[in-house]
Amino acid sequence: MNRRKLIVLTAAAGLTALALAPAGAASAAGQRPQAGSASPASAGTGTVSQGLYPSWAGRFYGVSATSAGNVWAVGLSAAGGQIAHWNGSSWSDEDFVNGYQNVDAQSPKNVWAVGGTSWFYPTQTLARHWNGKTWTQVPTPTPGGSAWFNAVAATSATNAWAVGYIGGGPGDSGVSTPIIERWNGKVWKQQSFRLPTNPGQFMAVAATGRDNAWAVGTTGVEAPNGALIEHWNGRVWRRIPANTPYGFGNLQGVTAISPDNVWAVGYTNSSPVYLSLTLHWNGKRWSVVPSPNPTGQTDLWAVSGSSRTNVWAVGYTNPNACGNGGPECGTAAFHWNGKRWVVTNTINPPAGYLDALTGVVAISPYDVWAVGTTDWSSTIIEHWNGKAWHD
Repeated sequence: MNRRKLIVLTAAAGLTALALAPAGAASAAGQRPQAGSASPASAGTGTVSQGLYPSWAGRFYGVSATSAGNVWAVGLSAAGGQIAHWNGSSWSDEDFVNGYQNVDAQSPKNVWAVGGTSWFYPTQTLARHWNGKTWTQVPTPTPGGSAWFNAVAATSATNAWAVGYIGGGPGDSGVSTPIIERWNGKVWKQQSFRLPTNPGQFMAVAATGRDNAWAVGTTGVEAPNGALIEHWNGRVWRRIPANTPYGFGNLQGVTAISPDNVWAVGYTNSSPVYLSLTLHWNGKRWSVVPSPNPTGQTDLWAVSGSSRTNVWAVGYTNPNACGNGGPECGTAAFHWNGKRWVVTNTINPPAGYLDALTGVVAISPYDVWAVGTTDWSSTIIEHWNGKAWHD
């Protein structure tokens, strides 16, 4: 079962129910890491320090940037949703009624945040646009009467893609069907493509132009899941083989640095454990690239790159163990240096059972932002300056 469905309700219904966690998660498990310490789950290169950036009630899911002084993060809050902004010196945060799953900043005056109107069933797709001054909700089709956007990618003011699924919100356990919608500068329109045989959804989307976009996700209701990859060539969406072992894999993040340099990340669950999964597109085919599992298990949620030697993948460790009497889930961040993935030391704020990084944006080798959550109830913001992660 994919991660959007691997949740249980532990607070009041609705988007104000922030204490949502993967199935089996308990209110507390294991020992809390000391403030400022690197969890054994993320032991690697770089040092860590704490206390530079704010934490709000809620959780962040996505982050995007146009420059060092213009960074956006989105997620859930007690009010429903939240959108935060970094202006180069400080973070500010604004609450909204609806929930946001992802954000893409194409320019200072062209930013999209997407998600849905309800965490459960039914939900309406949601897209909000920043024009440089204000956020405005833009009408979007909701196929089947209930649907949710997981991700968005824009290449210009007249070209953007939103992907997700038809079905209830992430808190609903029903069957889902993948969807793709496109912004043409005036309206959002649903797109056609060949549906997979099994239920599924798109988890992430990336694009380099009007004629090159990638949507990735997963198919299947029970483990092991099948990797789902679709490519837009300017005319049609086409299914591309993932080339994962036996076709298994749950892809949750994608970044397109150039037409012949694309990364997708997630995990494989063909065995009792979750193993990190990283795929690379070289312009002709997808190939599996060996990736770390510092504690034996890793769930990668997002990936971002600024060059062939600066790619970052983030997620969390021990996804099958925390809350089930096992070790805590800890933040994870891997850096691709052009030759291999390197585990870096990330920060784990005091937690009951979970610290997770769910979004990342790589502006340069010396400027990387990662966002996430502690226990699904408070936000995490971490920054890489080329030597160390800080929060």
